Order: sequence, then C-alpha cells, then structure tokens
Amino acid sequence: MHARGLHLDLDVTHLAPGGAGVAHAEIEGERRAVFVRHAAPGDRVRAEVDTAQRPARGRLLSIVSSGPDRVPSPCAWSEPCGGCDWMHLSIEAQARQHVEHLRAALPAPWQGLPIASYAAPAALEHRLRARVHVRVTRAGRPVVGMHGARTHDPVEVDTCVVLDPALEAVRRKIAGLLAGSRGQGDVQMALGAARRGVLEIRWEGEIAREAFARLEEAVTSGAIAGARVVVGDTSRPAIIGDPTPWMAGADGQPLRLAPGGFGQATEPINTLLGGHVAEIVGRWRPRKAVELYAGAGNLSILLAREVGDLVCVESNRGACTAARANLSERGLADAVRVVEGDADAYTWSPATRLVVLDPPRTGARAVAERLAAARTPYVIYVSCDPPTLGRDLAILKETHAPVSVASFEMFPNTSHVEAVVALERAARTPGR
Repeated sequence: MHARGLHLDLDVTHLAPGGAGVAHAEIEGERRAVFVRHAAPGDRVRAEVDTAQRPARGRLLSIVSSGPDRVPSPCAWSEPCGGCDWMHLSIEAQARQHVEHLRAALPAPWQGLPIASYAAPAALEHRLRARVHVRVTRAGRPVVGMHGARTHDPVEVDTCVVLDPALEAVRRKIAGLLAGSRGQGDVQMALGAARRGVLEIRWEGEIAREAFARLEEAVTSGAIAGARVVVGDTSRPAIIGDPTPWMAGADGQPLRLAPGGFGQATEPINTLLGGHVAEIVGRWRPRKAVELYAGAGNLSILLAREVGDLVCVESNRGACTAARANLSERGLADAVRVVEGDADAYTWSPATRLVVLDPPRTGARAVAERLAAARTPYVIYVSCDPPTLGRDLAILKETHAPVSVASFEMFPNTSHVEAVVALERAARTPGR
C-alpha cells in the first residue's frame, strides 16, 4: 500500500521540463523522485507527498531555505493560478533552465552544441494574447480566470501582471459583460484595431440576451473593438464590431490574424525570432521553399523577401485569408502561394530547397518522417515544446546535421519556451 500525505523535507536539485522542482526521498525503502510545483533549484522545502503517482507529487507547504534562483513572486496568485508556473524564479534562471531543457531534448550527439538565448525585454505587462475560462456559479455570478493548478476551475485574480495593460483592462470587463448567462466557456483575448481588445467567446450553455447588448455597447463606446461569440456547436458565430486581432508581425509592421486564431504572445521576441529565421534563410538563398503550419503569415512576410518561390500551407481558412491579406498589403502576394490544406499530409515538390515548419505543441512527426526520406537540403523547425521537438529531431538525426539552435523567451514567468533549430541535409546519409 502506498503512503499518502507524507510530510517530508526535500532538497530540490533541478527543474523538470514541465516546470516542477525535482527532489529525491527514501520512501518505504525505495529512492523515489518527487516533483514539487513552485520549487526552485537549491531550495529545501517541506512538502506533503502523494506517492500513489510516479514520480511522486509533492504539495509545497513551506520553504525551509531558499536556493539562489528564488525571487519574491510579483503575483500574489501565482501558486493557485495555473498560468505562470515560474514566477518564483529570477528571469536569468528561467532563461538558463529553458536552455538546459532544450539541450536535454536534442538528440544525444547534438547536446554539446552552443545554444543562443534571446532574453525577453520585459517580464511583466508583455503578453498580448491570453485565454481565460469563465464559469457561472449557481448564484449567477461569472467567475473569470486561468485554470487553477491541476483543476479546471478558474482562479479569480485582482490583476494579471503579465498582461499588457490594454488587455488587462479588457480582462476586467469580461465578468460584467457576461453577467446573467448560464454555463461555462473560454474567452480568448487579443488586441484589435487601434490596440483595443477583441474577444473570441466559445460558450457551452446560454449567453444572456443582455450580454449581447452589453457587447454591442462596449463596441460603440470604444471599450473593445469587437467580439465573436460561438455558442455550442453552431457553425455561425455572432459577430459584434470588428473582432479581427492585430499584432506587430515578425517584420515589425501590423499583422492581421484570424479571429480566434494563433498569434505569438510577445511582440518584441516575435520580431527577434523572425529576424533570426530570416537571417538563416538569407545565408542559404533557396530558390524554392515551403512553409508548413504558416498561420497568418507571420514568418511568410519575411521568407517571401528571401525566397523566389514560396508556398505557405495552413489548414485554418481564416488564417489563410489573413495571410493573403498580410502579403498583399506588403506587395508580396505575387511571390507566394497560400494553400489551405493539412500541413501534416502536404507533399512538397522535389525541387524544394527549404522547408520551414512551425507546428502546434503536438509537433510534426509525419513531416519529420517525410523530411528524413526526402532530399530537401535545408530545414528550419520552430517549436514551442522541447519534448515534441526532440522526438521529431530524433527522426532526422541520421539524415540531417544541425546548423544552429536558439532559445527565445516568448513566455516569461512560465516553463514554456520557443526554439528554432536550423538543419542541413547531411553530406552522406547512412544506407544511401
């Protein structure tokens, strides 16, 4: 029978890729790893340990002594809220840990490579996109917040310190806008025209009629630029105002996004990332290239200036529409073909010299398998998840050689990181 609820003093040695501190303890005659959220390397902590899981999970009770990387959290709700799991680490320690997690995810022969690290200009008030969860209580009051740690219940906070002030002002209005509704849902927030907020509301239950009137009034008054409301499985959303999100693209100019679609979270780091990718492509000067998971064209607008023939593949119709508009507004439409389709299944021409891919967190195993079998000379892989990046690079390690690896602090105060790995086809491929 496993012991539950043990109170143990633990020495934290390092951080796991998921963000938790890692300690070890002798439990029932066995040396066990214990993961403790909100712990830092060098901490000695007291934790309540549940050994029913492997690794065991520890709930932080108190800090006995602090490690050198621990700092006071700038957010009073960082422990119950599941949004920012590294608020207790210095910014320098976060960047260092991200590099080490990225290094550990690389194929073993590549782990000695230098990894460039691009720091975030600001740790707070930087985030321009966020999703909050809303649940209406039995008393009819909407509760708005990030999911709590290990729960699906939203955690209410007075202030979200990582949001851009314009977006924080919108976050504060959501409960009032949805008052009188029943059920629960997600609200994706972004900035739209004139840096006013836009909302993508996906709801299970019933949106109050008064809520639609309040959204209309918020648009009329300029409090928000627009909203798109999807209730249940309806295919026809309600559109109020202009719900188009905008951000500074990788070229620093305004970039249109699809309502509810993907966009990078931090503009200055997005610009650094785009410049890094463009610099690599500029050295290679490929005549023909394919960009997979192209989204609204954030990287496409730079790639089109470096590549004579570019095909961009994206499955989301709204993102394809936005990409075409972004390219057209920059006079680049004639140089790029935007294809609405499944990037996982897209077959590129044998004449393609470069494949750029920026997949979702689940990675791109199928694309990696095709790249390993293809003769494409150059690859740039942009990833927001080192474990799936490492899985896919393991498929390519026999056929490709690394050119550069870089880490970008796109998500300060969290265990998440953005990475870019550039690869060249190996001169000699085993078995060929």
